[in-house]
Amino acid sequence: MQIIIFFPALILFLYALYRIVKDDHVFIRKGISLEQSFDIAFITLWASLFMSRFIYLLFHMYVGENLLFDFFTITKGGFSLTGAILGGMITVYFVGSYKRLPLGRLSDSLSLSFLYALPLVFLSNAIFASKNELLFVFLNSIIYFVLLLFFVQFLYPKILNRTIKEGKIAMLFLLCFSLIALITSLLVSLKHIQSFINPENITLIMLFITSIILLMKQERASSTTRRTFINK
Repeated sequence: MQIIIFFPALILFLYALYRIVKDDHVFIRKGISLEQSFDIAFITLWASLFMSRFIYLLFHMYVGENLLFDFFTITKGGFSLTGAILGGMITVYFVGSYKRLPLGRLSDSLSLSFLYALPLVFLSNAIFASKNELLFVFLNSIIYFVLLLFFVQFLYPKILNRTIKEGKIAMLFLLCFSLIALITSLLVSLKHIQSFINPENITLIMLFITSIILLMKQERASSTTRRTFINK
């Protein structure tokens, strides 16, 4: 039932990916067809769905429960958005490396397409949210919509004209996602602050640190390239 509710968000994700990829000169130059892009997107979606369910059950298991049995019991528990992001990252990296695809461009396209769908994901999730969580659900939807506008209007054109390096959209998306999720979790946990320290938030902190490290490495590489060009 929960997966069906998110079907409109899936359609929006695929439509956004189509609009982003169909005329992308990098994909065209590399001989990557629209069909190949969608194949990778569906592989990533299935892997993300698997990881989302697995992470949710792993982080919410009680002693004595059977993880394998619960995984296929669709009436028990839900899905983890953090797990979906983590699964998508890992899948894109391995599939892109195996097929020797432009990882930066691929991850940017998928991240931006997912960002299109994310506000709708949160709005859909309002059906399952408690009264105390509704405010945060709608607030997250608004925040991600504003973030989408910033990415589309400011960052994406800079990727197209090569003002900033490929892969930066994906890194900044990971940074923003982990930070927003941590802040939301902290606000929800204010009355019981000890509940903030949990496996999912620890995973988010690791994602946040990873995104900062990747951004720093990319900036360092860009600085080295600029210095080499100037010296020549």
